[in-house]
Amino acid sequence: MEFKEFGEQNEKIALLIHGGWVSWRTLKVQIEELEKNYHVIVPVLDGHNIHDNSELESIELEAARIIEYFTKQDIFNIDIIYGASLGADIALEIMCQSNNFVKYAFIESGSLGINKLAAWFLINISETAMYHGVREHFFWKKFLDRFLIKIKMPHSLYSDTRNLIKHMSRKTIRNVQKLVCNYYLKESIRNIDTHCLIVYSSKEKYLKKPYDQMKAMVSNMHIVCLEGYNHGQLCIGEPNKQLSMLKDFIMRDL
Repeated sequence: MEFKEFGEQNEKIALLIHGGWVSWRTLKVQIEELEKNYHVIVPVLDGHNIHDNSELESIELEAARIIEYFTKQDIFNIDIIYGASLGADIALEIMCQSNNFVKYAFIESGSLGINKLAAWFLINISETAMYHGVREHFFWKKFLDRFLIKIKMPHSLYSDTRNLIKHMSRKTIRNVQKLVCNYYLKESIRNIDTHCLIVYSSKEKYLKKPYDQMKAMVSNMHIVCLEGYNHGQLCIGEPNKQLSMLKDFIMRDL
């Protein structure tokens, strides 16, 4: 796993974890703003590095590798963790594996498991769409284009996204959806004292129940539902709004 670092002169630390099927560059706006005051660390998730042939195996393993990186740097506490989609579940798993590691967490559209029928459909349709969508299949290319438009991805990232997905193994493409559809919080999440902001969209109604269950497990939690948003839209399409929400959340708890 490769790690990108910015603002290394700063004492406070922010860990940003990108979503599935997209590169770490989708966090460019967040990086540029946060590096003014934070040492920003961005892992390039396994299976998402165009410069190697790694594969995405599990959320638990990704979290363990990130924790190991910090341990080797003698970093045992960080100020902010942010993750969207796949990155959100990895962020949650990091908090499960290392209870008092994070002060503030911004979790966007973490899946926390869905019903088996919906999971089967999403896993198979996503694998087909992503694999064939970057290989000029007319229908699936249109499907992928529509998805990128709905999340308001900047056109400057289209080529980067397509090249990354084309480089991914079919196993990783499938695992992105498979892992988030089957991820569940560990009981150890009850032990954290992290201040958590959980954000999801009104189009992700399936998240309401697991988030309500999570709120019963975590004492310092605030949940926000964004009306009319698509999955990943806040992180990728409206990063400045995401940054504003993060800053307001931190200031509220000071």
